[in-house]
This record gives sequence, C-alpha cells and structure tokens, in this order.
Amino acid sequence: MQKIYVRPMSLSYGSNAISLIKLKKALPICGNKKLAFSNIEIIIRAKKHKFKNIDINQIKYLPIELKKHVLKNIRNITKKRKKISGLNLNKFVIFGVLNVTPDSFSDGGKFNKLKLAIKRSRQMSNEGANVIDVGGESTRPGAKLITISQEKKRVLQVISKIKKFKVSIDTRKSDVMIAAVKNGAKIINDVSALDFDQKALGVVANLKKPVILNHSQGTPDIMQNNPKYQNVLLDIYDYFENKIRQLKNKNYLIRNIIIDPGIGFGKNLDHNLNLISNIGLFHGLGCPIMLGPSRKSFIGKVMKNKDSKNRLGGTLSAIITGYNQGVQCFRVHDIKEVHEALKVQEALNSI
Repeated sequence: MQKIYVRPMSLSYGSNAISLIKLKKALPICGNKKLAFSNIEIIIRAKKHKFKNIDINQIKYLPIELKKHVLKNIRNITKKRKKISGLNLNKFVIFGVLNVTPDSFSDGGKFNKLKLAIKRSRQMSNEGANVIDVGGESTRPGAKLITISQEKKRVLQVISKIKKFKVSIDTRKSDVMIAAVKNGAKIINDVSALDFDQKALGVVANLKKPVILNHSQGTPDIMQNNPKYQNVLLDIYDYFENKIRQLKNKNYLIRNIIIDPGIGFGKNLDHNLNLISNIGLFHGLGCPIMLGPSRKSFIGKVMKNKDSKNRLGGTLSAIITGYNQGVQCFRVHDIKEVHEALKVQEALNSI
C-alpha cells in the first residue's frame, strides 16, 4: 500500500512571502503569511520511495487519487494553529528546561533544591521563557527509572511554588501527570508520547490539558543502543499519525497536541540531522511542532575534538534551522541566548 507525504519547499519570508501569497504563487505555513512555500516535495512510500518536487500550481494536474491526498496534507500545512494554553503559536514559544534532578545530562544537581528552582524559574521567565518545563526524572541516555513517589517529591512542591508562571510537567507517569496538574501544571510533556505508562493516554484525555508528544525509540536506559529506522522521517511521521488518531478516538482535541520528533531519543547522528533539516514535513500532521536540540550529543559528534561544554553554537544553529521551517516551540536550557537569536531571526524574516 502506498502512502503520501508532503513537505513544503522553496520557502519565502516577510514581504516577499506576503506578495507571493497575494499572487497565488505561494501558500502560508500554519496560517503565517510571513512564511510561505511555493513548491512541495511529494513522497510516495512504497517498496521503493518516489520523490516528486512540483510548483503548488501544478497540483491541479496530478492524478485524482494522488491529488486528493496531497490536498489533505496542504490543508494541514496551511491552517492556522490555534492558541494552546494561551500561547500564541504565530510567534515562537520558548520552553525553559528546569531539571529538579541530581543526574540530568546537562544540569543535574544545579536546581534540585526548592530555592534554587524558584530562582531559576524567575530568571528564565525574565530572560524570555514562555513556559517552565519541570522534570523530576532524568531521561538522558542510560538513565535509570525512579519511583512515582520519588518523582512526585521532586516536582510537586516546585510546581506549586512557581505556578504563577506557565508550567509544563515533563513526566512519563500518569500518576505524576495527575498530581502535577492538581498543583498547577498547565501542559503535559511526555518523552515517551504516552507509551511508557498504559494509563497515560486515558489520563491525558480525561485531564484535557495540552500534551507534548515526544518520539522516543526505546527507554532511556537502552535507546542509544544502535537505533534503526526504515526511514527516520516517515517512520516518526507514521508514529505520530497513529498517536494523534488514538487521542482523537478518546475525544481529545487535536488542537491541543504539540509534536516533538525527539532529537537524541533513540537516534544516531544521521537521524538527528535528517530530522532537523527536514522537520517541515511534520506540518502535514496539522499540529504545532516542538524542537529540543539543546546541548544534545549530536552537536558533540559533529564537532568531535572541538566540542564545547554547553554546545551553544550548535544549539542555536539547529533552532534557527527549525524556526525557518515554521517550528513554533523550542525546549532549551540557554534562554537568554536562544531568545536573542530567535528575535533577531524574526526581525530578519520580517523584511
């Protein structure tokens, strides 16, 4: 059975995008008239993948069945993303990482005391974070599972003290999701995309809070043991499509789903670079996209012996690549620098 995917191509920005849309030579990405595409790449998945790059005005000449699938994707790519928990998705949204753990890969032990966590939350908000993403369990490669009670002890008091900011809870466990929402969390961020805990899908549907579905191949303790895909882009696209369908069947509002391809979660260097370079493909799912490349090991693998401690340059490069393809949400550690880079890129793109 063949399956059709569509990726927006030949992107334009600012006044050029507006002009091309008016002339009907381009279409907006996610309803943003300052970001447009004039070509599409059609990917036909079969035993041997086929690729076709055409101008949007050639769509009408496609065979009827192919045209039907392409137009469905185009509708998802072009439709405006509605606000999620008050967040305007026509602008970039920054999720500031707050790991209240002793063992996270980058900042473990830095903010696992209440006063330090509160101080860091205030600092991130002042520097431009729209959401504080609180995590109590490390999901770095090789990390071990902790108990529900341990995780609750780490996150709940912090969330209750910083709920004046918009807070997301970074957890795989449904009991922690429920308790975090009761204590003030507005968004659920699950690195397993609701696969780790069998109850999580039903809990998220019942809580009716926005959810971030992060793709991960395997659990943190084994996910980097030779990860493999038939096609990393299409496999993850299909995975999200199925997950969105599962939530829809639970009467969950699709407009409240954010998808994250999960950079570094069961991916090798080529997988990560492919995902970031072609992340615009996921607009075809009709959901906002999150990108979380912050300080990840793929940067070190590119840089080799010139790797830097915080990998800020590599993080910013990946983020701008995503932003220029219409990615709306970014999960990062270095708020001030990322906010500055995105503001400057926003200004450049608006010309």
